[in-house]
Amino acid sequence: MDLIRGVAARTISAMPDSIFLVGDDGVLTEASSAAYDAEAELQTLLADNPHLLPGAQINRDRPPRWLLVKREAGVPEHEGGGSWWSIDHLLVDQDAMPTFVEVKRASDTRARREVVAQMLDYAANGSVFWTPAQLRGWFEATHPDGATERLLSFLDPSDGDPDVMAETFWQAVGANLKEGRIRLVFVADEIPASLQRLVEFLNEQMPRVEVLAVEIRQYRSGANQRGALVPRLIGQTSRAQAAKKQAAPAASRGTPWTPEEVMEAITEVAGTDGAAVAKTVIDWAAANPHIQVTGGAGVSYPSVMMSADSGRDSGRYQGVLVLYGSPVGEHPCLEIRVKRMCSAPPYASAEDQQRLIRALQSLGIPRLDSEPVLAGKRPNIPLDQPTGDRLEHLLSVVDQWIAEVRAATT
Repeated sequence: MDLIRGVAARTISAMPDSIFLVGDDGVLTEASSAAYDAEAELQTLLADNPHLLPGAQINRDRPPRWLLVKREAGVPEHEGGGSWWSIDHLLVDQDAMPTFVEVKRASDTRARREVVAQMLDYAANGSVFWTPAQLRGWFEATHPDGATERLLSFLDPSDGDPDVMAETFWQAVGANLKEGRIRLVFVADEIPASLQRLVEFLNEQMPRVEVLAVEIRQYRSGANQRGALVPRLIGQTSRAQAAKKQAAPAASRGTPWTPEEVMEAITEVAGTDGAAVAKTVIDWAAANPHIQVTGGAGVSYPSVMMSADSGRDSGRYQGVLVLYGSPVGEHPCLEIRVKRMCSAPPYASAEDQQRLIRALQSLGIPRLDSEPVLAGKRPNIPLDQPTGDRLEHLLSVVDQWIAEVRAATT
């Protein structure tokens, strides 16, 4: 009995700092908690394995899954400004909710009140100054090989057009940002009690913003061996869950935007000059037999996409232009899907890609001249830049691209 009491006492005392690994032979191996060698180690682990954030603990009915948008995502202090701060990890889940993640070790005394103030700064400014196009560009730069395919495999299966699905998703991300529907996650190897109280308080008081902390403890069964990583969610109190359920649902647009609605939004922000550019693009699309116009579904960003009929059986329509009418205070723009255009035969060759790039950069549009590695981008052209004959020449370049792509398919 004394032996049993002794084993029980040792087990109870070890519980907060140890776990036990069960081998194939049934033998238990004790793994004791160990500090990370450096904060960068935990950051890298999370970037490579975002599923360390325990989705099932956050929402048992619909566990969030994660895609990394960018590490060290720059946050400006004003519109058009440089990166004043940077958030450790920017993620999105399958419901297009932006998730800000800040990583600290428990030994860092800033893993308390200061980190909360930092995160609120990131959220307040990122939700105002980031755009769907910027976030999408970051995602594509983070995943240079098959970003769209990675996104589509991450979302629920669908037979829809890949360009339209991707555009709809990033517009939804932008809408959630604008409406303040975001998630703030503090990650550390140990969450101090003071931070836990702050997280629980904020999560209960902010119905649209989900504020959580995740403790990811490291356990080792030997001097140089990592036995396990154990995530634990903090902050999801019953009062917080009730507050989230009572919050108004996210706004959704029942029908796609029409070209007329986009023109109206552009006229309101950019005046008659912007509306004239928009009308020229929309009239060109309507008159082109090989262009399909699809309205966007983003709540905050009215948009229409022009997709070219490549003539192929699979992946028939390829997005070439997107016209955005941004909310008041922002700049409407025309997006050129250069990256997508450079992936279609015969433009898959470096020589033909450079031919397309030279044609675009010869138009004298400042945004195209200043963009490095244009073949891998989707530049957004403010509507005050394609002035004079520049817009007509741009549309003729797109016409030439459509003709050559269809000829190569035939």
